[in-house]
Amino acid sequence: MKVAVCKEPKKPLVFEEWNMPEIGEEEVLIKVHYCGVCHSDLHIVDGDWADWVNYPTVPGHEVAGVAVKVGSKVDWIKEGDRVGMPWIYSSCEVCDYCVEGDEPLCPNHEITGITRQGGYAEYMKAPGRFVTKIPQALDLAHAAPLFCAGVTVYSALKHAGVKPDELVAVQGIGGLGHLAIQYAKAMGARVVALSHSPGKEELARKLGADHFISTAEKDPVEELKKLGGADVILTTVFDSKAIQPLLEGLAPRGRLSVVGAASEPIQVSPFDLITKRIVVTGSAVGGRKLLRETLQMAADFGIEPMIETYPFEQVNEALDALRKGKPKFRIVLKMG
Repeated sequence: MKVAVCKEPKKPLVFEEWNMPEIGEEEVLIKVHYCGVCHSDLHIVDGDWADWVNYPTVPGHEVAGVAVKVGSKVDWIKEGDRVGMPWIYSSCEVCDYCVEGDEPLCPNHEITGITRQGGYAEYMKAPGRFVTKIPQALDLAHAAPLFCAGVTVYSALKHAGVKPDELVAVQGIGGLGHLAIQYAKAMGARVVALSHSPGKEELARKLGADHFISTAEKDPVEELKKLGGADVILTTVFDSKAIQPLLEGLAPRGRLSVVGAASEPIQVSPFDLITKRIVVTGSAVGGRKLLRETLQMAADFGIEPMIETYPFEQVNEALDALRKGKPKFRIVLKMG
């Protein structure tokens, strides 16, 4: 089978022919049809996470395909099922976090494409208990990004406790934000899209936004205050200076949820914490339960990522495009 291997950081991926993986009795062999290309993959290839990655590695943690071989002790996945694999490859399953369904917090979880071989391959093996079925209503190409980008924003909104009719502001209408608008709307929220690009208003409203604030033309805090303040602000940007002012746009008991890993700190006033009881939190991906909810909600409400598709053989070109910031939303590799 063909795989794309990151043999060492700061080098292009290398195509190699590997033997077909042998699966154990509790594993599943997946024929990969599509694999999303995530910014995390760039961190792997560019060496930003060199101390964390087991090189050489096969990246890719937005996997969508079909189960072609199932171990004898896997009884809930059948050959021919449409399945995928996310960031969380496996976890200990017995710590308090795992028992609560919060596997990303497990101190012993493994990561697809980092500590275990990922989906930049024609086939990959995976632990049966972490393979997730894909609803029939979802197209496989569009399902792939939901295994990371989709569950990331859904998890953030869920942990922020979004309630119907609350005002949810989404900062950044890119690869994460365009999905966050759709999920927030499906949760029954009134959605405000915040973007420095005025030209994204039409798109934001098509995705379900009730309001659009061009941060290049208007003060987002003042505009949010006119709407009564945001109950939840989900920020997907990587600029702490753009995030910082939004704290003033929160309503009492408002929650700021961060999913963009900005490098600079955000300062919070103790006075605001006390008098407004605001909450500042963050979120990354989600466990198996939230992933199932992410996929099912997408199927039920027609939530769909906007994608650009590259042939598997052009994986390095896809990564370079992402490195240069060319894609507007998500990239998906199509296997041959």
